[in-house]
Amino acid sequence: MLKGWSGTMSTYMSKFFLFLILFSFVAYAHPSEEKPTDKSIWIIIDYANFNLKEEDGLAKIEIEVEGRASSNVHHCGIAFVVVYKNGSTNYNGVFIEGPINISGKEKLIFMPEGNNWTKWRFYNLAYAPKEKLGINESKLENITSFEIWVRGYADEEGKLWNQTYVNLTYTVAEEIEEFYSPKENKNELLVIAILITIIAIPVIYKFLK
Repeated sequence: MLKGWSGTMSTYMSKFFLFLILFSFVAYAHPSEEKPTDKSIWIIIDYANFNLKEEDGLAKIEIEVEGRASSNVHHCGIAFVVVYKNGSTNYNGVFIEGPINISGKEKLIFMPEGNNWTKWRFYNLAYAPKEKLGINESKLENITSFEIWVRGYADEEGKLWNQTYVNLTYTVAEEIEEFYSPKENKNELLVIAILITIIAIPVIYKFLK
């Protein structure tokens, strides 16, 4: 699990495309297969959104998630899961654990509002060249959903937790359809956007730690 991530987003993004190429989607795990270890904890996602716009010739990508948790939550973690028709996913057991606050032109924020995690917010802002969004179409045609999973942990070590999730597939697909030509393949664009925005975060950390 990734916790208390520090540094600058620009450092990670400078190596982004290398790790995008290296990442292999062969895992068959899914957060739902991992049973919560403390059901006295509760966590709720109140709002989740994916936004894709063009800004100064670049793709501007924003992910925002807001929610609440029980008062006994020590911190929260978040994971972004792509599910394919054959049952495989991109999930490798990594949850990005807060608090994280990386500012600048590109942002990665996962913080409580106030002194505890009873209210929390995740925000990721990234930019990518439009011409570099292409990827082999044969690897992209079997996607079924894009899910955001959030865990609340009762202990600092992250051994006691409960979780929830939201399916954001429709929102992601709608944003991408508006951003690209209608002639483009919907499933291909969906996976491209997912790869660019969120999967890179745990992958980059894995290769740089």
